[in-house]
Amino acid sequence: MKLCHKTQELISGYLDNELTQQQNQLVRVHLETCVNCQAVYQDLKAIKESISGLEYPECEEQKMEKILQDPTAKKISIVGWVLLIIPLAILFIYHLYTVFTVGSFSLFSMKTLILLIEAGALLLFISVLRQRLIARKTDKYRNVKL
Repeated sequence: MKLCHKTQELISGYLDNELTQQQNQLVRVHLETCVNCQAVYQDLKAIKESISGLEYPECEEQKMEKILQDPTAKKISIVGWVLLIIPLAILFIYHLYTVFTVGSFSLFSMKTLILLIEAGALLLFISVLRQRLIARKTDKYRNVKL
C-alpha cells in the first residue's frame, strides 16, 4: 500500500520522462504487478494524450503584435510621423533664423507648415484609432462586465 502511494506520486513524472533512472525502474516494476496503479497510469496517460491533441487559441499578445505589424497601419504611422516631424524641424529652424536675422515673415509658409503638422497628428490619430478598432473587434472579453 505504501509503495502504491509512492508510485502514484511518481506516475506523472514517469509519463513525462522526468524521473531518475532508479525512480523510473521502481515505477515500471511496480506497474507490472499492481492493477490499481496500472489503472491510474492508464488514466493519466489517456489524459495526457487528449490534452496534447488540443489546439490552443491565439494569445492576446500575438494578436496585438499582429495588429501592430499590419502594413497599412505602419504606412499610415510613418507618413504621419514624417508629416509631423519635418514641418516641426523646418519651423524650428525658421524660428532660429528669424531670431538671429530680421527678415520678412511669410504668413503663407507658416500656415503651410502648421497645416502639415496638423495633418501628421491627424494621421497618427487615425492610425491608432484603426488599431484600436481592429483590436476591439477581435477582443473576446468585450462583453464581460466587471
